[in-house]
Amino acid sequence: MKISLESPTTVKLIPESAHEKENMEALWKLLIRCDEDSKVLCPIGAYVADKDDGAMFTIQDQ
Repeated sequence: MKISLESPTTVKLIPESAHEKENMEALWKLLIRCDEDSKVLCPIGAYVADKDDGAMFTIQDQ
């Protein structure tokens, strides 16, 4: 998965495999819902590139 900082307020996630595309679609459907309020990702804890293998987020109501 590539991550591109498009602007100070926009991040673009770019899947690089079929598995990542499936996960991106599932995440999108979970976050963006036409019949209900959408959800947002909120960071959990800290991310230190030299120590952590990934960043964690919680999914919350807006």
